Amino acid sequence: MVNRKSTQVTIPATDVHRNFAELVRRAFSGREHFIVEKDGLPVVAILSVAEYEALINEREQQQDKETKRQQFHQLARKFGEAVQEASISESDLDAIVEETRQQMHEEQRGSEPAK
Repeated sequence: MVNRKSTQVTIPATDVHRNFAELVRRAFSGREHFIVEKDGLPVVAILSVAEYEALINEREQQQDKETKRQQFHQLARKFGEAVQEASISESDLDAIVEETRQQMHEEQRGSEPAK
């Protein structure tokens, strides 16, 4: 994992062609990454594998969080629909939730929860 952020350097594609070995060495050091421009537009990046892997890992973690968030919302929606279909009042639902919470606490800790 990369501990520090590398410095971004913008460089024209023609300079990359002439100095590729030097840019690879500098990117490998982890202190710099390069944004390569062609006709003034950014087209590619050159960065160390460690920094690339950190970016991919971060992206995968964000995707996992988004997937879990979507699953939670779907489950909550289905739960709400089931509560409505069963005609459970809010106070009855509160009582069920509290009873379940206490049961779970007892199972996990073997005692009554502190109030």
